[in-house]
Amino acid sequence: MQSRRPFLRPWRACLVAALLLSMVDASAAAEVSAQETRVPGTESQRIDEPVFGGQMVVYEAGRGNAREILLVHGIGDEAARDFRDHIAWLQKSFHVVALDLPGFGASDKANVLYSPGNYARVLKVVAGRFLHGPFALVGHSMGAVVSLRYAAAYPDDVLRLALVDAPGVLHSSSTTSQYLARFGLEFVPPAADPADWLVNLARKLLAPLQQLRLDPQVILSSAQLRQSLLGADPAKIAGLAVVSEDLHLELPKVRAETLIIWGAQDTLAPLRTGKVLALKLPRARLSVIERAGHELMLEAPERFRTVLEPFLERGLPPAPARAAAPLTKRGEGTCRNERNKVFEGEYDSLILDGCRNAEIRNARVRELHVLESTVTLDDSDIGGGETGLYAYSSTIVMTGGRIEGNVAIAASGSRLDLAAVEVEGREAAVTARQRSYVVFSLSRVRSPRVRGEVHEFYAVTAKNPL
Repeated sequence: MQSRRPFLRPWRACLVAALLLSMVDASAAAEVSAQETRVPGTESQRIDEPVFGGQMVVYEAGRGNAREILLVHGIGDEAARDFRDHIAWLQKSFHVVALDLPGFGASDKANVLYSPGNYARVLKVVAGRFLHGPFALVGHSMGAVVSLRYAAAYPDDVLRLALVDAPGVLHSSSTTSQYLARFGLEFVPPAADPADWLVNLARKLLAPLQQLRLDPQVILSSAQLRQSLLGADPAKIAGLAVVSEDLHLELPKVRAETLIIWGAQDTLAPLRTGKVLALKLPRARLSVIERAGHELMLEAPERFRTVLEPFLERGLPPAPARAAAPLTKRGEGTCRNERNKVFEGEYDSLILDGCRNAEIRNARVRELHVLESTVTLDDSDIGGGETGLYAYSSTIVMTGGRIEGNVAIAASGSRLDLAAVEVEGREAAVTARQRSYVVFSLSRVRSPRVRGEVHEFYAVTAKNPL
């Protein structure tokens, strides 16, 4: 028990300090002067928030409007100012409420757990005080993940949901590139861009912590570890929490119509995540803004408005009735020691041998062999016979689609990153002659050993198939 005392004393000190502070400052809210307003065109208030026990700043515009909208920013001290180019047009039709989330902007900062779940509770406080019925909810970056949490927890509150360039969402082993970086791979698929701040965070923080066998949740839940390992920095705490967030059970609870908006050149949150959200949310549509990156509200404000405004006014348009175009029959296909080759259509068999950055998209392949290659697959169906996918010393990233067979995937010394993929193996989902690694993000697996929604990292061996 003595070894635990150093960890208990600071918690007691924090509790005493919080009680003393609550006795010293009992005011419920304080007006922020006009000179201090950080978001042009708004009125602001500093209010007490009970989730973290500090104060936060809330901004309002267009108070007389019946329709209401709540704007949630991402990581960064600009905070609610990220929406400054859009307040003017929004307030013509909406009562607009924005906020500096605790830890950012003009709100209080502390060494506390700035997680999407806790932030969703903060939004509930703001909604209960400033909004009067179902409202539109718009979240950017981390704010999009917070908004997903809120829409899942309080579905009756959200009339329409707009998600802009959400990081995380995929399994942390995919999102942070730890699944790939830990093996020293030269090729990093689009699923994990090396410029991603989440990747940098993971490489600096998660890799050594994993060697120490420290679960990120252990770090996040400990004030001492947040201080010693993250410097009590709200951005690092919130970033690690976003990386670690598991939404696979929450997405089906979202009932609101959802517009997913993505910058095509976003290097911080890969477009792959937007595609996965569009596939997994019950009522969702993806809109991609070309020549825009992660801060697309600021980079392309007019095009952002052109996409968002019709959705706020009328919701999602009816899905166009399109008959699936027949796939061009290709018979057998091969790729040997080539780069950047693209495959589409229907194949009886396809062999990739020594190919780099190959792409398979909108395809149907009865039997796929991947040998010492790197390949991405999008919206493709693999299998139909004994084994769907053979993977030997290869890296495979797949988004959407299906893999099936008596054995869906037969791997050997390979790494597979599957997101929103259905895998059905009548005898096994994945087997491996030599140890192989599979990360499932928001996928569905059906085999004698695994059944249902899967959001997990597996090391598969000959003795431990899936």
